[in-house]
Amino acid sequence: MNDKTLNIEEVQCLVWYGLTTRQIKSIDLDAFDKLYDENTVDFDAWLEKAERLFDKEYKLGIRILSIQDVEYPQSLRAIGDDAPALIHLLGDISLLQPTDSVAIIGARASDRDGLSAAYTLGKRYADEGKVVVSGLALGCDRAAHEGCLDGGGKTIAVVASGLDVTHPAENKPLQSRILANGGLLLAEQHLGVKANPTRLIARNRLQAALSAEVILAQCPEHSGSMHTMRFARKYHKKSYAVAFSKAAEINGGNRLLIESEQATPIKLC
Repeated sequence: MNDKTLNIEEVQCLVWYGLTTRQIKSIDLDAFDKLYDENTVDFDAWLEKAERLFDKEYKLGIRILSIQDVEYPQSLRAIGDDAPALIHLLGDISLLQPTDSVAIIGARASDRDGLSAAYTLGKRYADEGKVVVSGLALGCDRAAHEGCLDGGGKTIAVVASGLDVTHPAENKPLQSRILANGGLLLAEQHLGVKANPTRLIARNRLQAALSAEVILAQCPEHSGSMHTMRFARKYHKKSYAVAFSKAAEINGGNRLLIESEQATPIKLC
């Protein structure tokens, strides 16, 4: 970091001002000062708010990286304006270094076969030493995280809220287990922000970006997991879907992706 690089409070101020990540990436202290002089009242309020928020995060052990930091993960930097200007991290940030991470995703309301697929894949990739990425949701996400942990692996949970909020609340013990076993929580939201449908979809792009491969365990044709698979194709990630022997509405998304050759089938039995 040089003396022209912005601190995280200044970057957050630019986010609230409405600049894109690409714009924020190229703004130095001189350009920031010019904007500050033109919007002093707003910038003073934003900077004070950011300082209060981030001080609370530091006390909770949360690390914050901006797009201008050298430690900001290249996997996120590579997606351009889709990258968050700031990320909030709790746990082992070394898991963000270049790896062959695998995202395992799927529907919250999966059946027994879907949950088994997610768990089996999570454990398999943990056994291979790969980092498993998922979204800390119920259903397939939870099964993938648990399979990874049971296999002695490390897992990254990408969440759609601030790191002081567990969504859903039922996964609080799983979140604690992830951290206790050397994993990582990642959010683009600051403290106090709750998950909503828009943020959950936005969360999906980060799962795809962080991973070399994205695997759909199970979902119907209309599911948030299909957003993640679209992001995987947009970012040129290897896309896979579990192939089920029996067609059902709950695995319709898998069939659609496989039959349209948008994902390579994986057979688990």
